[in-house]
Amino acid sequence: MLLLEQLNHTSMLSSGQRAIACWLVDHRDEMATVTTKRIATETFTSPAAVVRLAKRLGYEGFEPLRRELIAEASYLSQHFCGVDANHPFVTSDRPLAIAAKVTSLARETAQDTLALLDGEALEQAVGLIVRARVVHMAAVSFPLLYAQDFQLKMRRLGRMVEVCSLVGEPLFTEPTLREDDCALAISYSGTTPATIDMARMYKRRGIPLIVLTSMGDNELRRLADVTLVLTTRERLYSKVAGFTSELSIKLVLDTLYACVFCSDIEGSQRAKDEISRRAEPGRRSDSALLRED
Repeated sequence: MLLLEQLNHTSMLSSGQRAIACWLVDHRDEMATVTTKRIATETFTSPAAVVRLAKRLGYEGFEPLRRELIAEASYLSQHFCGVDANHPFVTSDRPLAIAAKVTSLARETAQDTLALLDGEALEQAVGLIVRARVVHMAAVSFPLLYAQDFQLKMRRLGRMVEVCSLVGEPLFTEPTLREDDCALAISYSGTTPATIDMARMYKRRGIPLIVLTSMGDNELRRLADVTLVLTTRERLYSKVAGFTSELSIKLVLDTLYACVFCSDIEGSQRAKDEISRRAEPGRRSDSALLRED
């Protein structure tokens, strides 16, 4: 959940904390220069009360909360200005107009996903995958499809990736896990029960966990050793489809694959060519553009 959303859910807060939370939401565009003294003065509270609210929300003090609000406000003001991620088209749109809007949505998603990628976190995730004996993936529903796509690509490099699509079956793999493995869990909401259960299992076994999830705090993120943030624009149920979240998942997984490939580009190309030719011996094309030399 985004910090702004947490600040809007004030039912469990004291009257003073509710006043501070509402003030922060109303003045979120002024966070660069805000002080606890100003907030306290304008909400008839105290600087200590501002700090207590920050700590209640999981921050060490007001400064980390202030930085998070600045980051969120900046993120939400970028991209997707001309298209609604939840309802990108209307009834009166002709098919070609719908195609243009879906394409625009994809372009905005790609730019947004790139802007959210943290270079240090990406390097850590790639290092864990490159060094791992086996990469274990936890995902359900649509993220599971993209996990299987990642598995197929990685296997063509001769790298072991395990994805289990049977409900409950991943929990039976616990005895086979080793500390030189790594895990990768995908959940847009960060609250998918089956994915959370698998993530907890990986943590029990001491396996480093990479998480792909939305911006903001959630249960899955709190279990992660490394977090890669997905485009965070869609509502859980009222969206037309997961156009942005699904594409963002695929882009991040494709980026991980590309980085692993590049870590040994000659060896990766050799392995992929050998495995692909052996797996698809009869593959051919009449198009000169598609034919191999």
